[in-house]
Amino acid sequence: MNNLVYLNNDPILNELNSSVDKKSAKKMIAFKYFSGNKELLDRYLKENHSKLTDNLFDNNFIEVKSQLEFSF
Repeated sequence: MNNLVYLNNDPILNELNSSVDKKSAKKMIAFKYFSGNKELLDRYLKENHSKLTDNLFDNNFIEVKSQLEFSF
């Protein structure tokens, strides 16, 4: 039985997971930690089994509202 708890304390993965705009976050993290080299960031994420998508913004939770129009 494996009772170990794995904590994810990696600041790069935490920052990327908490972002809304993944594409912009990747650019910012590449600049911050990898001297702007996005290929190194992609290799790092691949090695650390990151399950992130490049979706910019998930619109599933946004409810569409109709616009109020006043006739004068």
